[in-house]
Amino acid sequence: MKTKKHFRGLSGLDLKCLAMVLMVLDHLHYFFEFTGRIPLLFSQLGRLSGWLFLFCAAEGFAHTSNRKRYFLRCYGIAAAMGLIQYLIQFFGWTRADGFYPANNIFATFVLCFILWQGLDECKKKRWLPGIGLLALPWVWYFSFARLPLSIMPYAYFLQCTLFPLPFLNEGGIYYLIGGLTLYGLRRHRAVQLSVFVLTLTGLYGLMLLQMNLSHFTEIFTLAYEWMGVFAVIFMALYNGKRGPRNQRFFYWFYPLHVYLFYLLSCLMV
Repeated sequence: MKTKKHFRGLSGLDLKCLAMVLMVLDHLHYFFEFTGRIPLLFSQLGRLSGWLFLFCAAEGFAHTSNRKRYFLRCYGIAAAMGLIQYLIQFFGWTRADGFYPANNIFATFVLCFILWQGLDECKKKRWLPGIGLLALPWVWYFSFARLPLSIMPYAYFLQCTLFPLPFLNEGGIYYLIGGLTLYGLRRHRAVQLSVFVLTLTGLYGLMLLQMNLSHFTEIFTLAYEWMGVFAVIFMALYNGKRGPRNQRFFYWFYPLHVYLFYLLSCLMV
């Protein structure tokens, strides 16, 4: 007699695979929108991918046996992708229409790792290192903002490679605030996801108000970043299990598919 298999939620690997599929759809629209053949729906669905990856990164950071190695691996990929972006711009390797890939979710992870470690230090009442780490990304940002114009080209190189900055990271301030929520409240799943939804609703609501949209429908066609809040549905299905390990695939897939799509788009312009 066959027994029914009950749904036991989604593992970390399941969430990463889902995020990867949504990311590819999003990037198909991002790189090939100019063809007029890629539906906007791909990018609308893709708004979920970054948040799902960030959720998985928070779980990974909390449970990894070696945070230093985890940080350095992501930092290395972020620096390498930043260097490629800088070289594309510096040597004029942009697409014929001036487009270049600015994708670098790993730089956002690096900033979140610093903030998350700061939270953990504060929880252990190590106030000095904790507050220092929480303040570090913002010190970087405001220090760079005050640099004289004469050295801005060098500062831009450092910002692309060694010193990712808040506000200029992929996902902007929204991902950093959302990331703090996901990590800081991860032990209380219902509270975590509720605060996550409320936080994103508030942040994106303010963004929409500032955009002065001419028609309501533009929140679906121009300002659809808010759709990322629906990632909470899949976060709620997370069963707390990592699933089979396949880390290297995700680390390699992200940069490789970005530059493959970019090269293909350059050939099509």
